[in-house]
This record gives sequence, C-alpha cells and structure tokens, in this order.
Amino acid sequence: MRTKIFLIFSAALLLAQAAFAAQETVDLGPDQVSFSLESAACCNVQVAGTIEGKTPSGTDYIERSILLDCDDGRAQINVTSYHNPVPAGDRETKTLSRKMPWNIGCMSVETRDRLVDRHTGFLTTFGEVSGREVYQVAYWLDRYLAPGDYLGETSCVISSSLPWTATKELLDTVHVEKVEATQKHSTMETVTAGPYEVSFDLGEKNYTIVQEGPMPGETQDRIGLERHSIILDGGNRAATIKITSYDDFRIVNQGTEMLLAEAALQTEGYVKNNASEWTIDGEAGVLGIGEDEHYQILYVAIYWPDQVKTEEGPVLGKARCEIESSYRWDTTKRLLDTIHVETAEGA
Repeated sequence: MRTKIFLIFSAALLLAQAAFAAQETVDLGPDQVSFSLESAACCNVQVAGTIEGKTPSGTDYIERSILLDCDDGRAQINVTSYHNPVPAGDRETKTLSRKMPWNIGCMSVETRDRLVDRHTGFLTTFGEVSGREVYQVAYWLDRYLAPGDYLGETSCVISSSLPWTATKELLDTVHVEKVEATQKHSTMETVTAGPYEVSFDLGEKNYTIVQEGPMPGETQDRIGLERHSIILDGGNRAATIKITSYDDFRIVNQGTEMLLAEAALQTEGYVKNNASEWTIDGEAGVLGIGEDEHYQILYVAIYWPDQVKTEEGPVLGKARCEIESSYRWDTTKRLLDTIHVETAEGA
C-alpha cells in the first residue's frame, strides 16, 4: 500500500525567476539540503510533501522531495528514510540509479560509479529517443558494512534533465545532513603539540591520545620545518592530526592541496577518491574522501590555521594542518567542525 500526500509549499519556497545564488539551503523534514546551480537558467524550487509507503519486504519508509524547474530542464532530489535498515550494497544502489525517472522513453542506459556528497554512488545516463540525455544518481547517506553486505537507512536519488554542465554542478555541490534537534554535549579536548594548542571534540567516543614529535626537517628549498602528530586511537578506527610548522611563510594553494589530499588517499590504497573545498576552523581548506577495494572509507582534510591573504594577492601561512580519519562520517565531521589550532601562549 502506498499513501501519497503531495503538498507544494510555494508561498514560502517558490523562488523568483532568476538564477540561483551561490548556494541554496532547503529544509527537508529532518534533513537540510544545500546545493549550487548557477549554471542553470532561471530555476524555481519547490518542496513536495511526503510520500509514505512500504518496501517489497514490508519496511515502512518516508520519501521527501525537492523539485527544481528550470528553463533548460528540471531536476529532483529525493531523500528516503527507512524505519529499519535495508540492503544498501552496490547492487541495490545501482538498481536505484537505473530506475527510469519521470516515465521517459529511452534508447540507451549507461551506469558508472561516482562519488556524491563524499559518498560512493552510481550515476546512470539515459539516452532519450529525442537525442537528449537524462541523468540519475543514487547513493546512501549512512550506509555501513554489516555481515554479508551494506545496510542503510537513508537513500538519496537525484534525477536531472538539465544539461550536463548544470547537472555536474548540482552533483558536485549537493550536501545533505541531519538537522540537529538539540545542541550536542561538549566533550572538548585540548592538547599541546609543540608551539600549538589543539582543541577538538569527538563526542562520547572512547580513544587514547598518542603524541609524536617534534620531528625536524627541511623543505626542498632548504626552509626549516618541524612536525607534530596527535593520534586519536579508538581501537579499530583512528584519526591523526599532523601539524607542520615552517620557519618562513609558504604559499597556500587550494588546488595543490586538493591534489595532495587525493594523492595521500591513493598512496594508502583508497583508489576511488575525490577532494573538494571545505571550511575547517573558520579557514578555507580541502576535504578528500577515498574508498578502498574492501569498501572502507578514509577522509583526509588539509588547511592552514594561520593563513593570511596578502595585499599582493597570494595567501601565505606558516602552519599546515592535515587530518586523516577512518572514523565514520558523523564523528569525522564533528572533528572537522570543532578543531581549532592556535599558537600557545608564550610560544
């Protein structure tokens, strides 16, 4: 049985006939969805009401949708919450991506894997009879490895008939996260690492703090440096905070740091990887995510806590912070949201 309630909250959420701003944020039930769609022409956004139903195996679910109606096509973001964990392996995810949207008629179907919102998913391209293409990506926000295969409780399916440039922008920028009902209890830790005070919050996780350093060194152009590491060892999962301090200012380049994050993941065997811009400690940084052949996830984040933009244009810094985490995303995100690095008093 499938009960469909379709309410359009156009009064509050219908946008004017204009291009999107740099980023849009929409509340979708217990989730908040953000994305950018500057390359699409004149778009309206609507939030549809909930669709309630049951899976073939009898699991109740609630589906919520965002509808994007643009001059050059349309897109739809569906977030489905299941009352109990359901199979979320590659086979199930690929099937979701290949479920034909909007009852279109197509002549060809091609599916490949793709990272979306730091999650592994599948992108299917449908070739229509008219010669146009429709794209659909599917992934899970919270899937985890259980005995036998993956399980998950929240899936996301994004369908788009927009041109590939606009579709790619949507897929590259979309982000879905739970709206926190209450403020999390603070469990801040502060660790002194050489000349730096490093504070962070891993919530209620049990872990041991191990420190390494100082480890002196030198850059290729003979600038002195010193490395300090803070390891948050949780047993089967861990995070490492590496701080490199230089004797002189270095140029900070976001593009280079993205490549370095991807290279670090590649070196560790996480061959499916991708890096994007991410704000850390109030500063511009990058976040890379990688998946290895055993479907294990590793995150690598990089930023410069003391970066400063010069009048001449370049951004300079003397302290580089690299964070590597094998914790699940909710814990890793909390670490990235709360970390703060500053020079210790008197250093």
